[in-house]
Amino acid sequence: MYLFLTQCFPSRLGGIESLVSNLALSLSEQKKVIVFADKYHLIQDALFDDKYKKFISVRRYGGLKFFRRRKKVKELKLFLESNQLELVIADTWKSLEFCIDYLNNKKIPVMCLAHGNELLYSNNINKKNRIISTLSKTKNIIANSSYTASVVKDLLGNKKEIKFVLPGANDLRNIDSDNFFNIKGDPVILTLGRLEKRKGHKLVLHAIQIIKTVFPNIKYLIAGEGKEKQNLIKLSKEYNIKNNVDFIGSVNESQKKFLFENVDLMIMPTIDDTNNRSIEGFGIAYIEAAFFGIPSLVTNVGGTTEAVLHDKTGIVVNENEDLANTIIQLISKKDKLRFLGKNAKDRAISQFNWKEVSKKYISLLEN
Repeated sequence: MYLFLTQCFPSRLGGIESLVSNLALSLSEQKKVIVFADKYHLIQDALFDDKYKKFISVRRYGGLKFFRRRKKVKELKLFLESNQLELVIADTWKSLEFCIDYLNNKKIPVMCLAHGNELLYSNNINKKNRIISTLSKTKNIIANSSYTASVVKDLLGNKKEIKFVLPGANDLRNIDSDNFFNIKGDPVILTLGRLEKRKGHKLVLHAIQIIKTVFPNIKYLIAGEGKEKQNLIKLSKEYNIKNNVDFIGSVNESQKKFLFENVDLMIMPTIDDTNNRSIEGFGIAYIEAAFFGIPSLVTNVGGTTEAVLHDKTGIVVNENEDLANTIIQLISKKDKLRFLGKNAKDRAISQFNWKEVSKKYISLLEN
């Protein structure tokens, strides 16, 4: 039996949530899987858990984080007394902090996933020490990119080998599409993700001012919610591009598919916001778009260059590069977009489907 300890799990949306849930479902084909997860939304959580109850068993924990984490560990100890566990998989070091010593004493194999953001500590020395203390006691650490693996190595002083597996992405092509929004524009570009500073929405809004002089009907779709939303809405008014920008809000899988069916380019010029403990460790949204033949434009920050290959599956630019001119040149060349999109789709189908990705995790587990 495999047990997942996770704070990040559907029905909450996000890259870590997608990785953990898909890994759990993939491994359930090999072993019985139980998940100790945080509560997020009463109804949506219940719908998700019921949908997949034939494959995985999910236990939910709510309340304040301080008590929630400790309650989860308490139940983990009780669970171990009556069940034979072969492996515990944690979404991040945080889920192991209060139980890694216990698991090691019980000789339970542990695998910890690493993604990027959760490893940043800015000037918080206490957090840094907590991260190092937990990960140094964890034998198996699997990062989501070589970039993230290097972050872990730096933290631990290169004292142990850190493996990485590029995560899979949901292939939404076979689900029903939800025509939920009236998209008007040509061309149409999309940023899909939480509205956080590191995602680079502000850079795109600034570029739209220039792009619309060449493409007056350009439409920039911003899908997602987050703390930057009001700032971005304010900027779209200040830049006089309100008619060229639509804020879509959070989207489900069917709505996401509809967006991918109706856009020309995925764009997320991430910035280095490590001072605020924010970095892009990989970028699953790029791969989700790739399944639909949508190329991406990204910056060479964090692990994005492992998700998008320059001049092959998209375009990678420097942080200080002329973003507006780069976008204009790219969307002006339909043949180039189709070429990049085809390569992106072929790569997504062959390398990032969950069947293939889960094989890599299983191989590491067997070793």
